[in-house]
Amino acid sequence: MEVKRRTRRLNIVVSEPLHEELTEMAEKYDESKSDIVRVAVEKEIEWRKQQSLEEAAELLAPLYEENEELLVFTSLDGEEFL
Repeated sequence: MEVKRRTRRLNIVVSEPLHEELTEMAEKYDESKSDIVRVAVEKEIEWRKQQSLEEAAELLAPLYEENEELLVFTSLDGEEFL
């Protein structure tokens, strides 16, 4: 059973070439332009979240290299806790 998500309308402006490509893609894959844009936006958001996490990890890495106490619980990583 597929769960329906609540949606909101969003109007965007795109260049003519982008609109043409989007229209062609929608016809080729028998999908709506909205579906294609929605998937693209979801992927972009996930990519940006991942980038933010990687940037934070890079900033924190020196702290972990300098302070071994921060690594005390790493041996527990992967163990399941209830």
